[in-house]
Amino acid sequence: MIYKLSERLAALRKRDNISQNALSKALDITRATVNAWEMGISYPNAQSLILLSKYFNVPVDYLLGIDDRKVLDISGLNDTEQELITTMIKYFLSLK
Repeated sequence: MIYKLSERLAALRKRDNISQNALSKALDITRATVNAWEMGISYPNAQSLILLSKYFNVPVDYLLGIDDRKVLDISGLNDTEQELITTMIKYFLSLK
């Protein structure tokens, strides 16, 4: 399942419109390292997986392809904001 890491990392980076260079600077690693991860030549260690997870706000399990669910952390929102987000999610799920 780790083979999905390269695909998911590239997709998340493109989703957020961030270059390999910008990501490498944010994580304090080389651009070549990010490139190697995206090409499947090498894989991030545990510490780097945690940094990527936090940077892109997705679970490590998602990065590794173990779980396809993305998680939205709304714990920093107040009760009214959390309720609004929950209502919006329920609405969009009902459209399926």
